[in-house]
Amino acid sequence: MTTDSDNDRYALNLSLPPLRDDTLVPRIDAAAAAGFSLVETWWPFPTAHPTGQQTEDLRTALAAAGTRLVCMNIEAGDFTAGERGILSDPDRQQLCRESIVAAVEFASRVGCRLLNLPYGNRLPHHSEEAQHRTAFDNLLFAAHHAQAHGISVLVEALNPMDNPLYLLPSVEGAVDVIRRTRHAGAANTGILLDVYHVARMGQDPSHAIARYAKECLHVQFADIPGRTCPGTGVLDFAHIITALQEVAYKGLIGLEFNSGPGFLDSPAEARSFTSRHPFVNRTVGPREA
Repeated sequence: MTTDSDNDRYALNLSLPPLRDDTLVPRIDAAAAAGFSLVETWWPFPTAHPTGQQTEDLRTALAAAGTRLVCMNIEAGDFTAGERGILSDPDRQQLCRESIVAAVEFASRVGCRLLNLPYGNRLPHHSEEAQHRTAFDNLLFAAHHAQAHGISVLVEALNPMDNPLYLLPSVEGAVDVIRRTRHAGAANTGILLDVYHVARMGQDPSHAIARYAKECLHVQFADIPGRTCPGTGVLDFAHIITALQEVAYKGLIGLEFNSGPGFLDSPAEARSFTSRHPFVNRTVGPREA
């Protein structure tokens, strides 16, 4: 487990390539061996209704490795089949809320303070208005349920080149959703700003950080092209980190990149990046809404 406080702002994402049932614990151990004390993951259970044994096994694995889960997705459907979330699906509202309840319960047990709610794809048998209304209602439900546990809930824009059906394809759209939820009283809501998706949209991540600092509760790094490890592509991460420092960003930085067919080389590669790019503001925790 790392003792370098500069690197305690970085959390290694465990979910690319997508998890199988037997791969999460080895990834946790590999992250810890490379020096990461903080990790994040997509929905880590095989169904939206994890058993008590499944949640206990994951809690035990995190504790045994000396790692803390800091951000987790709720159930998002079958990613490999093209699904990108169920938050906006009127036909799966009950499933979405059951996953929210399960996620909040598990997050509260392991000290995770951020839940990401993948928004979902456009559905041909529902109007976009109906889908956005469903997402808004589910987001308010999640915020209310999470608030008592000190947990914040997030929505994320995904770029339309990689995710052509995604219903929330711009940072501006995600920010609009969050401003409306905050206006409705859900102060524990925010955006997850992934610089890879922002750059793929043709925008400067540093400008997005400066413009939407008040709404941004979590940031993720990956490089372009290819969503590779930060520092292996064309993005200027020193400039991006400076932009975060200039807005006094107090959250964490998730390293969510695709390592190719395997995962176990990813932690060392990511650790090399964090060693070259320490985040000198050492306050850990989500930015207050």
